[in-house]
Amino acid sequence: MSTTVGTAPRKKCTRTKKTTSYPALLVTQNKHRFFFTTIPVDDLFEYCFVARRDEDPGTGFQRALNESRADDIAAYLAAGTGSIPSNIVLSAQEVSNFAYNRKTKSISFSREQAAFLVLDGQHRLWGYEKCSVRHRVPVAIYEGLTRPEETKLFIDINTTQRGVPAALLLDIKELANVEDAREHTLRQIFDRLNTDSKSPIAGKLSAAKSLANRISRVTFNRAVGPVLSSGVALDAGAENRYKLILNFLNAWDAELQDKSMLLRSAFFEAIFEVFGEAVQNTLTAKKNAKQLAIQVTIRPLARLNYFGTGGRTLLPKKAIVTIMQSALRKTAPISAEML
Repeated sequence: MSTTVGTAPRKKCTRTKKTTSYPALLVTQNKHRFFFTTIPVDDLFEYCFVARRDEDPGTGFQRALNESRADDIAAYLAAGTGSIPSNIVLSAQEVSNFAYNRKTKSISFSREQAAFLVLDGQHRLWGYEKCSVRHRVPVAIYEGLTRPEETKLFIDINTTQRGVPAALLLDIKELANVEDAREHTLRQIFDRLNTDSKSPIAGKLSAAKSLANRISRVTFNRAVGPVLSSGVALDAGAENRYKLILNFLNAWDAELQDKSMLLRSAFFEAIFEVFGEAVQNTLTAKKNAKQLAIQVTIRPLARLNYFGTGGRTLLPKKAIVTIMQSALRKTAPISAEML
């Protein structure tokens, strides 16, 4: 496992002392021991590095990580209202001369390049560094780990820790008063479709988590979100927009031989990808967007095969959309009766 040295974009102050110390809490778990403490980012970042499989010592964090994610963390920390209580996990390297003083209950280390390997929280650490406010960083520091032990711990952390499901985060945004107008509108449509007796997907939407044979709030927002900001639904008004979406879903439900297709995420997202075009074609041909009129438009699409070779695996969304768009845009042949 190769290493990449973190390069600090901010000019650091010159320190006269090579060794520093901070109060720390010692924790022992099985054969490992680590220390909880907080360290000012300016006394930490430039002494950390990230492990990478491709060695490139000149670029450090900037190539190893997703900079936009670090920027988001930096902006959040600089806003003055939020906080990040979770700690960065580090492994002290031999060059750090890491030591624990039981009498003073403090740790000490040498300010040396590559003193600490980042095992977890590399984006958070870079976000602290990029933040205009110079915060203290909560850290847990392991000592005495071998490289195989560091690697195993890295794997353990990244396979046993599970983030909060995206669907749950969306579901609780309203409680935190951080839901934007678009999310609020999507919530209302989602909740109404899930309880409306006229909805073909009533009781088949999952608000807080992903479930088999259910459409999650994340999938729903990804599919329906673009419909709100363009095309025929943009200026329809809340009630007419809901009726239009309801008519569209009922049209598909009526025409599909396999009704469960509406609960397949790729298919659900695909039909809303062609929503605007299908509704516009219906308005042009039938002068209305009632369910029966939309059914005529999407009937050829509902009869198509969206499964791969063998007929068991549903095609990816992009492939389904391509098939649907080709069917919608197919030009009718010119017959003698037309001329």
